Amino acid sequence: MAALSDGVIELVPVDPAQAQELALGRCPLPAVADYPHADTAATARMLRDSLGIDNWVPGFGIYLIVRLADGLVVGDAGFHTPPDLRGGAEIGYGLAPSARGSGFAARAVRLLLEWGFAQPSLSSVIGETAADNAASIRVLEACGFTRIAASGDRERYRLQRGGRSSRG
Repeated sequence: MAALSDGVIELVPVDPAQAQELALGRCPLPAVADYPHADTAATARMLRDSLGIDNWVPGFGIYLIVRLADGLVVGDAGFHTPPDLRGGAEIGYGLAPSARGSGFAARAVRLLLEWGFAQPSLSSVIGETAADNAASIRVLEACGFTRIAASGDRERYRLQRGGRSSRG
């Protein structure tokens, strides 16, 4: 699986050995001082566990978000699992606090969507976030997701293949 890039960021796929490093809280590539962020280890453990049940499909995993201006990892993004039998998969993303507010998350999500919807097995993508996470909600909405449900302190968004996901 090759890296995905838009000229500002590059998404570098995480292999199983790198996932193990991330699960231990260590970044396998040069990174900003405040990465890995709090959710990175949990995400990497999900990937590691999917390997254990033979549920890893290259491309449908974690990517490190590399800021091309300096070559440093600033966050991660990816699919939680390969598409299910209905063609649905969930994405997640997170940035180091020092990299927030620069548009990197939206760029990463757009790259994931572009690659994912080019795969015949993917027809819809879900994004879930805390109801009070305005930045994450802005990312999902900027990438064309529509709010489909709210439960307690969580909100779910969905984008169908062919939905709006403009670059920017």
